[in-house]
Amino acid sequence: MSRNLRSNQKKVFIDGENFRQRVVELLCSQDAIEDKNINFSLDVRGLIEDVLGINGVEINYYASEIKMPRGYTPSTRIQGRVNKIKENSRRWVAMLKQQDINYIKAGNLKVKEGKECNHCHKPQEILQEKGVDVRMALDMLEIAYKTKNVDIVSVSSDTDLCPSYHKIRKRKRKTTYICFSDSINRAVAAATDEIITITPQKVLHYFGNNKIIDAIDKDEQNICI
Repeated sequence: MSRNLRSNQKKVFIDGENFRQRVVELLCSQDAIEDKNINFSLDVRGLIEDVLGINGVEINYYASEIKMPRGYTPSTRIQGRVNKIKENSRRWVAMLKQQDINYIKAGNLKVKEGKECNHCHKPQEILQEKGVDVRMALDMLEIAYKTKNVDIVSVSSDTDLCPSYHKIRKRKRKTTYICFSDSINRAVAAATDEIITITPQKVLHYFGNNKIIDAIDKDEQNICI
């Protein structure tokens, strides 16, 4: 682990879809929410700044936009999932913006033909994310190459970002990997300078802020997904 004695500014890059999915799984496992499709609020800024030990950090949250193939008619199951994702996304985006987090549409959530069902023997439709890691990598590299005295903080366990971390470190920029305590990716950990873990207790502490919920109700009507 490299030492960074300068007081550098930190820029945070979050793989949004995977981050939210891990939060949902954790909240379900802790019986904080009843199912994975329920709307909930989370003080993301408070959580990230807590584990970093600083306030006022720039946070960039990367998310996918749902795309349907031209001429494609989704199944009832997929259409139901898409509608629920859009509904949850409107509230989630409003929540992030209320926390002064940069929301960046960086990829597509596409419908893809999956494995054959064991019962009906028909191909099953699945939703697959594409493109978020590419945009994150480009943005992190651009900051590292153009900005002095900056630390790159990544909230992503995607190994596709490892080459970017190596290049960033060659520029003498510190890289920090934030992940959940039960899901550390060893390859990403080896590619970065520092690891910070988020415990279930931390997530529960910043879950369900009533002030955030009130702000979401006011702002979500102005959000388009």
